[in-house]
Amino acid sequence: MVWGDYVVERIFSSPVINILNRSLDVAELRQKVIADNIANVDTPGFKRREVIFEQKLRQALEEKNSGSLPLKTTNSRHINVNAAVSLKNVEPEIKILNGRTFRNDGNNVDIDVETAEMSKNKILYDALAQSMTNELRLLRIAISGRR
Repeated sequence: MVWGDYVVERIFSSPVINILNRSLDVAELRQKVIADNIANVDTPGFKRREVIFEQKLRQALEEKNSGSLPLKTTNSRHINVNAAVSLKNVEPEIKILNGRTFRNDGNNVDIDVETAEMSKNKILYDALAQSMTNELRLLRIAISGRR
């Protein structure tokens, strides 16, 4: 391996970039699950599904940081850059929600809830994409020494 390749590999494997990359993938998966829920709004017996990821990520970050001095953050939603947690063990889970059936056909999909979740997910995806762009911009500035 050439020294330059090593540096590039280390730069693009930073904890922040890894978390943003995985979160973007999960947002894409969530969009597909929500679209599937909407597509099956009139399918008798269909049960709503949702993606569980953020809780698992938070738990992995908290476990990693127990017993160490974390970087001071000003908001609980900040990503702790000391958290070199392996994301290999943090996988999204698609959970089938069997409760709250309001219809006689057993379907529990509420189109209004799904539409709101889709909008929320799009906002999250856009924010993650912007954060990734900012991280890459900072790397470019650091490498080139100019804006």
